[in-house]
Amino acid sequence: MSRIEPQLPFTMYRRGFLAAAGATLAATVAGTWGGQTAAAAVPQPRGASPSGAAPSFPPTQTELQPGSPEGVQALLAYDIAADPNAAYMRSHVPCARRIDLPAAAQANPRLSPRPQIFSLNTFYWPIQAGAVSFRHTRYGFDQYPYITRFAHYQDYMGDWMGLSGRSDCTPNPACVDAAHRNGALALGTIFQPYFSATPGAVTDFIAKDSKGGYLVGDKLVDLAAYFGYDGYFLNIEGKTITRSQADDLAAMFESMHARAHAKGMPAFYLQIYDALWTDGSGEYENRFNEHNAGWIVPGREVDSMFVNYAWPQGFAQPDYAHDEDYVAPSVALAEQRGLDPFRTLFFALDIGEENDGVHANALDYYVDQVIPLNGERPPVASLALFSQSDRLVSRARAQLGSQASDLSALQEAVHIADRRFWSGRAENPAVPATPVHPTVEQAVSPQWVPQYGIANFVPERSVIAKLPFTTRFNTGQGDRFFLRGAPAGQRVWYSMSIQDVLPTWQWWTRDLHGVTGTEGLLHIDYDHSVAYDGGNSLRLSGRLSEGAGTEARLFKTAIRADRPVVVSLLVREGSRGSTGLVRLGVSYADAPDRTVWLTARGRRAGVNGWRRLEFEAAPRRGALITAVSVGVVAPSGAPRGDYTVYVGELRIVARGAAQQPAAPTGLRVDASAPSGSGSGLTVGLRWRSAPDGVWYYDLRSAGASPQWLGRISGDAYVLDAVSPGARVALVAVAPDGTESEPAVVTVR
Repeated sequence: MSRIEPQLPFTMYRRGFLAAAGATLAATVAGTWGGQTAAAAVPQPRGASPSGAAPSFPPTQTELQPGSPEGVQALLAYDIAADPNAAYMRSHVPCARRIDLPAAAQANPRLSPRPQIFSLNTFYWPIQAGAVSFRHTRYGFDQYPYITRFAHYQDYMGDWMGLSGRSDCTPNPACVDAAHRNGALALGTIFQPYFSATPGAVTDFIAKDSKGGYLVGDKLVDLAAYFGYDGYFLNIEGKTITRSQADDLAAMFESMHARAHAKGMPAFYLQIYDALWTDGSGEYENRFNEHNAGWIVPGREVDSMFVNYAWPQGFAQPDYAHDEDYVAPSVALAEQRGLDPFRTLFFALDIGEENDGVHANALDYYVDQVIPLNGERPPVASLALFSQSDRLVSRARAQLGSQASDLSALQEAVHIADRRFWSGRAENPAVPATPVHPTVEQAVSPQWVPQYGIANFVPERSVIAKLPFTTRFNTGQGDRFFLRGAPAGQRVWYSMSIQDVLPTWQWWTRDLHGVTGTEGLLHIDYDHSVAYDGGNSLRLSGRLSEGAGTEARLFKTAIRADRPVVVSLLVREGSRGSTGLVRLGVSYADAPDRTVWLTARGRRAGVNGWRRLEFEAAPRRGALITAVSVGVVAPSGAPRGDYTVYVGELRIVARGAAQQPAAPTGLRVDASAPSGSGSGLTVGLRWRSAPDGVWYYDLRSAGASPQWLGRISGDAYVLDAVSPGARVALVAVAPDGTESEPAVVTVR
């Protein structure tokens, strides 16, 4: 499953991922699993790092991968307590439970919620050509990574690290944080594990201890429990092993499930790549059949299969072309074995190579064999996506041409490509795709413009049911950092770890009569220049004429409305008087397509130009709020003119439920060392995190005008270039945005 540099011409549709010798990688995968608690079951080392060493900045993962005898030994010898970075690379974000609503609440009610999406992707792909890789870091400054804003469409997010020169079996915790916050499982990747040619002669992937336990399997479960992720994607290809080794491999998978269960992990998930027969011989089948089906035994071995790319009927790739139907027999065999094909069969699409003159555009040409477009027929199984980030970035670069050196323009082009990939060509998930029927020559052409998006095949997912809920529309990267509407950090930064739960629908706009796709609607997008907290706000802008209005349906919810629900917005003028035209609407389960516009119960002056608008939804016995919208309408008599308003926060709470969290305790300097930047110290800070009632922790400079230093949902953070004697404040922030009193430590 290794990759070569994508700018070079290559043909790799085989047989999977094994084409480029010498390249290394790591990946993660995630999926829907309610109630997972991150970083459980393994006690955390206390006090200063036992190694005596300070963590690095940015904190990085230790490279672990059992791909050679040395790799197996390094994995088994790895000591969490001796790794100065380990405590700073844990995910503590619990996996949110996704909501289940009737199809009428979807942007496209015809779509079935049964198919799942597995995404094996590079979430920190550098958008700058030739940029030094920072894929293995959790957060940092002065880089421009690809960070998707559509984690909520992905049931299994995989963090592909193919060009980093590293091969980590543990996933990047930033990806784990984002996956869990959106209700997805996060998995590490086992890439090309080592099997001894003479079974038992050398410690290898399936080596046993004196009691018959599997050494590597046990270690992998322990790592997942400590670092807070949920299992592994198993890439075992290009190998021939004996039947006895294959039997041991299956037994090891079963033992891993049992060990995870014994440790109290709420979920442990294994997915295997379609590259190894269950008897140890053979390889890519491009289907689920008698050669590979034995890997999936419910609750015992692996949970699902990543079906290799050459599965479509009419597959056009040279050397692998065929006209057989592989999907229907695969689904039939799964059902015959008592398996749910939506949970066990993931038909893979190589997005990273499409439209290179050889590989067809996967969504436009193949997907409807598994999931029909626009819900025209029932779906039969699920999909796996491979490496969409590099394709989206390369499309954006190609679109800009010589202007791709303008990072601001390139970032915007990447975000548009990402939104079209997920929300569809119209950039609105409520707009059905217009069917296209390209020839093979058209579908493989670099000039082909993709016409379909994931939202044309599967419905949106959401986790918003529990109150309070707050979002500041923080995408996980910014040109500056804002606190209370004022700049509090001037450096470009990135951290997918602190990406908010973003709007479910990007962007479902319609007029105030509920008609989608009409002309003259305002444009909505994230803004990087203005924010209340974090790096972004929502910007609604365009030309507004008398009596005209726009509804932006933002969040799909399942909020009980038996008691008063207060929804507030922080808004700021972009054009004169623009905040006075903002409305807030909710939809209920008995009529999910109808918006009930609420009356503002208060308008409170804020700080730095921001104003809080409060709306209250009166209690309705047995009612459920299924959507929250922001609207703008021009009053009668208003002249046509330019309009801009910024929304910096949306908060939903039960009336009277706000409570200030307690100040953090146990704040201390864990370790420090001279900074690698040559300025000040690199400092690892630790504290005791509260088990409940805290959304995240902010680190700021202590004083009257605090500067932002870092943010995390956890109990440890690394700061860089800190002056000796500097005072650092730690603030706990509740899910409704209420801040605690600070705890302060002096760096020495």
